[in-house]
Amino acid sequence: GRPDILVVPDLESGNLLAKQLEYLGGAATAGIVVGARVPIVLTSRSDAAASRLASCAIARLLAEHYRDNPP
Repeated sequence: GRPDILVVPDLESGNLLAKQLEYLGGAATAGIVVGARVPIVLTSRSDAAASRLASCAIARLLAEHYRDNPP
């Protein structure tokens, strides 16, 4: 299939998976950390502008969801 979201057990394995998909597979990436009171944008110094923008967009959507539906 073509998943929209990949869940990983920790930050290191997530970073490895994302880099492999991005560099070897040509995938578009965005990174956020969930589980805190607010979404945390997680980008790399080597991320493209499109990846940084996608991360911010997802974090904003998630923040609006949390505002309307508190945990």
